[in-house]
This record gives sequence, C-alpha cells and structure tokens, in this order.
Amino acid sequence: MATPLWITLIIGCIIAIIFGIIFGFYLLQEALIFNPVKLNKDFKFHFDKTFKERWFNVSEKIALNAIQFLVEDSKGLIFYLHGNAENVKYYGEEIQHLTDYGYDILLFDYRGFGKSGGKLKRERDLQRDAKIIYQEMLKEYDESKIIVYGYSLGTGIAARLANRNHPKALILETPYYNFIDLIRCHKAYLPADLITKYKFRTDRYLDQVTCPIYLFHGTEDKQIPYNSALRLSNLHPKAKFISIEGGTHNDLMSFPEFKKEIASILG
Repeated sequence: MATPLWITLIIGCIIAIIFGIIFGFYLLQEALIFNPVKLNKDFKFHFDKTFKERWFNVSEKIALNAIQFLVEDSKGLIFYLHGNAENVKYYGEEIQHLTDYGYDILLFDYRGFGKSGGKLKRERDLQRDAKIIYQEMLKEYDESKIIVYGYSLGTGIAARLANRNHPKALILETPYYNFIDLIRCHKAYLPADLITKYKFRTDRYLDQVTCPIYLFHGTEDKQIPYNSALRLSNLHPKAKFISIEGGTHNDLMSFPEFKKEIASILG
C-alpha cells in the first residue's frame, strides 16, 4: 500500500526542519558559542595593580590587544587564556590579585573581543594566536618560570599550548573534557562531532603534557559538568583534581579551598 501523500509531506517537513537546525547551527556557531564585548580602540584601562597595554601582530592585518600586569622582582609569568565572553577589562579585574603571589600576568583578547581585530572563524585561529603570543613571551621569560592558566573556554587552548611546550605548570579552571562532549551535554539532539568547527580536544592534549597539571571545578557548575574535570584528572598521572564544594562556574576564586590551593601552587 502506498504511503498517503500527507504522511510523506509531514515526514519531509520534519527532515527539512532537522537539517535546517543542523545547518543553522553550523553557520551561526560563532554567534552561539562566543559572547565578546567590544571596546573602542581609544578605551583607557584602569586597574588597581600596575599594568601596561600591549599589542601582538598575529597576521599582517590582525593585531590582538593584551594587558600585562607587572610586579617587582617577578618570579615569572602567568599566561592566562580567558573564557568565551567579555574581554580583558573584565578578566583583568577578576585575576589581577594573582600578582600578590609574585607573578606577572599576561592576558590577551581573542579575535573580535575587546580591542582585538579580526573575527573568529575556526579553532585553528585561537590555537595559532595563542602560540604566537606565547612564543613572544618566551623572549622575555624563561619557560621554566611560565605558568599556563586556562579558564572555561580557555582551558582547551591552554591544554594544547602546554602539550606543545614545556611550561612550569598548567592550571585549568572549570575545564571541559572536550568541546564536542560539552555540546552533547547541552544540545544532545545535534551531531556535534560532525557540525562543529571547534573541538578543543583537551582529553587528547593532556596526554603529552610534561608539567604538573591542576584542575579546579565546582560541584554546582551548570555550564560545564563537574564530571568533565574529574574525567580529565584520570588521564594523566601528574594531574591533581581540586574539587570546590558548592562552587559554580564563575565564583571559584572566592572559596577558601581555591585560595589555599592557588597559594600552594604560586606561593
């Protein structure tokens, strides 16, 4: 018996809607993943700690904006990779207190964030830009005194950077197992491995990291599952997992347990 036309039309519409959602996600994924806040080029930064503004040319046409906090008799550098929103103004205010442990801090804005030029079009841009700026900092700091620190989105970039280099330590705050896993967690209906240009395979990058690894995650994190960091900690013998009871995605630095561990790592 032939399938009634109306059933065929309904099935066709459902299939079209599904493919429309998938195709739309692929085309709009930068807008869905990243939430940058732009700043005018003449914007003046103000922080409590001593700092200077810097620019790094990552291509002939694109320069990325950065803030470098400076301390006297510096013990080294914290190379900080921030999250998927805001800009260095916001993150600078949040992390400038880490200079109290005697380290300079370098944090830069990704393409399209803050004052930085360009637009994000693929993961390779993020990874390549971080590599270029890291190599520039190696001209100023001995690598044995550089700590790579990633927060949220930045953990995947930080993990790959530590995989390709030999920093003193790798700190990952609220890390994801990999980006495909994270998309599946929030949008299980999407074939994440097929449609996303951003994979951030932290689970693979940790394999050849030679320095100590510290993973911080809050038990009440609703954006990146707590289990992500727990799974990552089992992938490397040098990985230490610090669980913050009651911690969410954005407030770990306010917890005594976090402050105690950071003081131990940086102090």
